Amino acid sequence: MAIMKEWRCLIHGEFDGTHPICPGPRCASKAVVQEFRTAPGAKSARTKFTDAGLRKSADMYGINNFKSAKPGEVSFAGRSDPALGQKVLWGDECKQVFGQSFSQLTQTAAKPLAVPTRDGRILSITRNNGMVEAAEAAGITRSKLPRAGEITRSPKDASP
Repeated sequence: MAIMKEWRCLIHGEFDGTHPICPGPRCASKAVVQEFRTAPGAKSARTKFTDAGLRKSADMYGINNFKSAKPGEVSFAGRSDPALGQKVLWGDECKQVFGQSFSQLTQTAAKPLAVPTRDGRILSITRNNGMVEAAEAAGITRSKLPRAGEITRSPKDASP
């Protein structure tokens, strides 16, 4: 059995067939070229693993409406009201939507945030970046150099 391929006759257009013979009436098939319109199948163990991971993530987050996004679009729009967060607030509209004026919201955001910990301490977050504050409180950002296991020095240096 021959393999079906995609062809284009410059006179009659696209067609599928096993050989470069144009099905057009009285065509000598001299201007037929092979085309590649259908992408080849690319499936491997790695792509199956990736697909399974994406399906599991989508199930965990309850996402069932992915779409093929065009340039400039997102593939998942979310579950919220599409009008929410999509318009510019002018003048007093901010107060109507959020219940506070923009200047009040700015002052609230500038205040330190007090976060109670499990052991009863109160962490005061002064910067508007909770991840940096949490990392510093946990000691992740502290620079600790290990003690040197050996000392390298020039033979010209005096011995200690």
